[in-house]
Amino acid sequence: MRRTVLTIFAHPDDAETSAGGTLLTWAAEGAALTLCLITDGDKGTSDPKDTREDVITRRRREQDVAAARLAAEQIWLGYEDGMLQPTLELRRDLVRVIRRVRPDTVVTHDPTVFFRHDVYINHPDHRAAGQAVIEAIYPAAKKPLAFPELLAEGLEPHVVSEIWLALSDEPNTWVDISGVLDEKIRLICEHASQFPPAPTRTAFTRLAREAGTARGMAAAETFHVVRQVRQTVVALADR
Repeated sequence: MRRTVLTIFAHPDDAETSAGGTLLTWAAEGAALTLCLITDGDKGTSDPKDTREDVITRRRREQDVAAARLAAEQIWLGYEDGMLQPTLELRRDLVRVIRRVRPDTVVTHDPTVFFRHDVYINHPDHRAAGQAVIEAIYPAAKKPLAFPELLAEGLEPHVVSEIWLALSDEPNTWVDISGVLDEKIRLICEHASQFPPAPTRTAFTRLAREAGTARGMAAAETFHVVRQVRQTVVALADR
């Protein structure tokens, strides 16, 4: 059966930087990919002359090219960049997306991560998005009485089998991306307004090699994977 994958990230480029090699691998294996972008990335500029509309147009254009490389569908929710909160409104919107796409696998941010590599403060949108996604997956997406207005839209409950939390400080899954590392870097560089080619290649090559070291891989991406069943108590009883 064809695997259905839904990524839900805060900004354009988050899916590619966090999990681009894994997504390329799954796409090559025939998975159906959908990229859900919660914001338009409208604060993604250092030029005070840019308007919000300019930035959105630029980043959507870049994301279109990256999505085409993955043969992925896109869903844009249009929330404001830099202001994201795990509200009930956002949870409902994410449940709507999950029930519409009905994915086997959801890939998203790890909401517990505040710092990375001793040089990066994790964007608050990333943490808010990850929290909102997890709270949409459980219990709301699987419970028919959660957001009953979605039932009226014909969106039946759905159980996501796997949640892949990207860039986690507590990884339990390593994906070998040595065969697609160059392609991942090209994918990231489609977001040209955010990633200049030379430092992007250096940085992401080093990060992939460091991630692979723990498992003897030349290059890897890491995730904390949580697997769900329809009834949690059954899974706990069977362990």
